[in-house]
Amino acid sequence: MKKLLILCLSILFFSTPSNAWERAGGINLQYAGIDTTVTDDIDNNGGTADTTKDITNNVGIPSLFIEGTTKLGIGNGTLTVGIDYIPFEAEFDSRSTTQSSLKAKGDGAATSGTNSGTVNVSSHLTFYLQPGVQINDETTVFGTLAFVTADAEAEVVSVSSTNKNETHNLEGTKLGVGIKRDTNFGFMKLEFATTDYDPISVVTSNNTKVTGDIDNTGLTLSLGKSF
Repeated sequence: MKKLLILCLSILFFSTPSNAWERAGGINLQYAGIDTTVTDDIDNNGGTADTTKDITNNVGIPSLFIEGTTKLGIGNGTLTVGIDYIPFEAEFDSRSTTQSSLKAKGDGAATSGTNSGTVNVSSHLTFYLQPGVQINDETTVFGTLAFVTADAEAEVVSVSSTNKNETHNLEGTKLGVGIKRDTNFGFMKLEFATTDYDPISVVTSNNTKVTGDIDNTGLTLSLGKSF
C-alpha cells in the first residue's frame, strides 16, 4: 500500500502538465498529544481485559512535506494532494511500573522488579487530501483526510516473562481542519487534526497479551514554498 501510494503521487506530480498543479514543499512543526490506552489480557483468552491504563505524552514532531494544489471547476474550490514524512525515529510512548511476581525462581520466593513498554515509530508517512475554499486572494480554508502508515517497534520488559521485541506495521486515519495564508516568502498553514492509529499487540512468553491503542491530537504549523 505504501509503495503504491508513493507511485501514484509521483505520477500525479511529475507526469501532469505544470499548469495543472502548483507544486510546493516545506517543513511541518507539530505539537501533539499522544494518547495511548494500554490493556493487559493475562491469559490471552480474548475476553475482558484484566487491566486498562490511559497514558498521555506531549511531544514536538518536525516533518517534511511535498504537495500539489489545483483549482477545481466549482466556485473557489481547491484540492491539495501531498505526502508528509518524519525523517527520523520518534518515541511515541514509554512507560514503566513496579511489579511483584509470585512465580518462583526455584525456591518459591517472590521476586519484584520493573515492567516497561516502549513504542518507537519510524518511516512515518502521511498521504493526505485537502479540499479547500479560497475566501480571498491570500487565504484558503481547508479540511484534511489522510492515510497514515509507519513501522512501529514495540519492546516489552516483564518481571514474570521473557522480554519481547516485535515490529508492526502501524496504520491509521487522520482528519483535520486548517487555514492557509500566502506570504511574501511562500505560504503558511495552521491545522488542527486527530489521527486514529490501529491497535498493536505483543504477546509475552507467559501468554500475556499487551495491546496499545494510540491516538494523536495535534496542532501543526507548516511553512512552504512553491517550486
